[in-house]
Amino acid sequence: MWSTTTAKPTPLLLLSLVNLPADASESERAARITTLKSWIEEHPSLMSQLLSLQEYRDKKTGCMSLHWAAGTGFDEAVELLLNVDLIDNGAQEDVPSKKLPVDQEAYHPSTSRTALHYAARNGHLSTCQLLISKYGADSHPKCGRGAVTPIQLAVWQNRLSIVKYLVDVNAERGIQVAFERNGFSCGLMHWLGLVPAKRWSGDLDHEFNNSDEDDGSGVLPLARYLHSLGISYESTPENCNAQGHTPNHKAAWGGNLALIKYFRDEHGVYDTIQDEAGNYCADIARMRGNMEVHQWLLEHGSGDRAISYKTLGLEVGASMDAVKRRYWDLARAHHPDKKKHQTLADKDCNYVYEDNDFIKIKAAYEHLTKQHGIGQQKNPKYDDVKLLENKLASSGADSVDDDLFIHKMLAIISDYGEDGFPVSLISRRWNQIWPDRPFPTLYIIEYQAKSQTNDGLTVQKKVNLLRFLKWRCKGSSISFRDTERGVVLVNNAKSRQQ
Repeated sequence: MWSTTTAKPTPLLLLSLVNLPADASESERAARITTLKSWIEEHPSLMSQLLSLQEYRDKKTGCMSLHWAAGTGFDEAVELLLNVDLIDNGAQEDVPSKKLPVDQEAYHPSTSRTALHYAARNGHLSTCQLLISKYGADSHPKCGRGAVTPIQLAVWQNRLSIVKYLVDVNAERGIQVAFERNGFSCGLMHWLGLVPAKRWSGDLDHEFNNSDEDDGSGVLPLARYLHSLGISYESTPENCNAQGHTPNHKAAWGGNLALIKYFRDEHGVYDTIQDEAGNYCADIARMRGNMEVHQWLLEHGSGDRAISYKTLGLEVGASMDAVKRRYWDLARAHHPDKKKHQTLADKDCNYVYEDNDFIKIKAAYEHLTKQHGIGQQKNPKYDDVKLLENKLASSGADSVDDDLFIHKMLAIISDYGEDGFPVSLISRRWNQIWPDRPFPTLYIIEYQAKSQTNDGLTVQKKVNLLRFLKWRCKGSSISFRDTERGVVLVNNAKSRQQ
């Protein structure tokens, strides 16, 4: 229970006061409001500073008190804060007092996010309505990093009621938000696949004891609503973000198998498109550790499986008995021994068989029966490294890992061109791709000592990651560049080709 003390407010106390717990009782809400009112009345100048000055932000999130109140659905506190008369000690007496702006922006790392961003993300519909309808908040503000909007955050957290409200209220203002992309070229179709498992059941989370009791199908009502607006889930170049990720890639990363099945069954989406780094959806799922999704994509979500069924003139998913019967019918008609050299069109399907298509028929049959229809979705770039690894191992190379280091680094960064790949993320990406041979955890370099007593002696020294990488990549086509994102790795050979 929050104390109703009228002690002098501090930045930490104010932030704590407006950060309403989800299970707060009515009496606790009332006690917090009583305290907030007393602070506003008894310490007007101090409260003006605490609410408006950057130095009183939450140091971890960059948020001010208004953001905390909106993010926890504390509507009474939101109204009190927006009605505070901000005191400017240097202003003349006849100058009207200012109010806290409803679109007050947060600071780094939540740069330019407004109260609406937090209310929408955290599922507080009444707060969204209050901010927009009563106080005139911008209904489609864009934050400083990536131009992310409240509706994108609402989709990310599976807040269907808020998504519908924001679509409608923005439409009334002449803003069509359904097809807009953010700074990373991500649209609502991409955010959908990233809904975290704990939010798969949407606003019915309280009915589940654990998040894993929902299979992900709780996202489908939102998916169908977005599709009703005209949003496409097809795997096409036009539907990719800046990384080349389709909605299916994002669902694979998010691990939502129910959503991936929905994409396939209702929209004909298969795992046939590689992203800018050469990854199929199955690769993305494996990197993320979503092994059930990875296996399903290989067995049921590949284009190879669909092609094999089509070659035999069958619907995808037909039983193995049907596959065998169909194969024998086609074999009798199209086997080379039958000397059927003319072009034949099978009467039971739309697939046209040429005189040498028995090879394709047999391959499709064996793919479905012997290989169980497993797809071949695998980034060839990483396969090349694996082949090199096996070759070096069989040749008796002294240090396979040392010889492969540059090859693996190039495999990771080669598709990022001039933008480069952040040094800070290299170990995480490496471990996603090669978990059996993890990135070094100790960064040791070697150099020749140059002293009178130790001349020529090899010395080992523990260093930071950046220096370690510069030492390991010396003499290669990999260079290092300082950017606003930090130091990035660039493949010079790739950049010159582009």
